[in-house]
Amino acid sequence: MKGSSHLVVSTGISLALTALIQPTLTPMAAAAAVIGSLLPDLDEPNGLLANRTFPKAAIRTLQVVLLLAAGAVVWLTSAQYPLNLAAGAVIGLSAFASIRWLRTMLMLIVGGALTVGGVIYDTRLSAAGLTLVVSSLVPHRGFTHTLYATGLWTAALYWMAPDELSVPIAGGLSYLLHLLADALSQRGIQPLPPIPWKLRVPLMRSGKFSAAVVETAAIGFTFILVWIVFVQMGYWRLWIGF
Repeated sequence: MKGSSHLVVSTGISLALTALIQPTLTPMAAAAAVIGSLLPDLDEPNGLLANRTFPKAAIRTLQVVLLLAAGAVVWLTSAQYPLNLAAGAVIGLSAFASIRWLRTMLMLIVGGALTVGGVIYDTRLSAAGLTLVVSSLVPHRGFTHTLYATGLWTAALYWMAPDELSVPIAGGLSYLLHLLADALSQRGIQPLPPIPWKLRVPLMRSGKFSAAVVETAAIGFTFILVWIVFVQMGYWRLWIGF
C-alpha cells in the first residue's frame, strides 16, 4: 500500500475508533495517529515519512558537507600522503552515492546526534534518535513491521502523554492498522520474529490493478466510517471539547 493510502486509512480509522473508546480527542492524538500511520515505513529511506523528514534539500546539504570534509581531510593530513588522498577520495565519492544511501547516512547522523543530545538534555530526544538509528539499519518490513515495534511505539506515547489516553490509543491503533494493511500484500509481514509465521492475505500486489482496487476500497471505507462517527454520531464535538 502506498504511503499516502496508509496515511488516510490508518489515520482515519484509528481516530474514529479512538473517538468511540476514549471520551476526548486532542490535537496530540491526531498527530500521534498521523505519525503512527507512516512510522513503520521509516525503515524504507525512500518512503513517504523519510522522504518528507529528510527532503532532497537536506540530501544536497549532506553532499556539500561530504565534499568539504573530503577536501579538509586531504589538506589537514597532507603529511600522511598518499593515504590522505585515498581517504579524501572515499569521502568525496560517497557524496555521489544514491539518494537512498545518502538518506540512510543522514538518518544515522541525525539519529546519533539526537541520541547523544537526549542523554544531555531530554531523554525523549534519545528515543527519537534511537528510532532513526534502528530504522536506518534494519531491512524493510523487518523489526518496524512487528508487534514488538507496535508495543514500543504505544508505550512511548503513553510515557510522553500519560494523562491523555487518546494519544497512545490513536497512535498505537494507527501503527497496527499500517501493519494489517501491509499484511494484505503478497509479501505480508512477520509480526512475531523469530517465530517464522507470516501474516499474509495476498489480496494485492504493488503496482498492480489489484493494489488500486484494494486501496480505493480501504479509503472509501475509511471515509464512510469517519462520516458515521464524527458527523452522524456527532463525535466531531470531541475536537472542541463539547
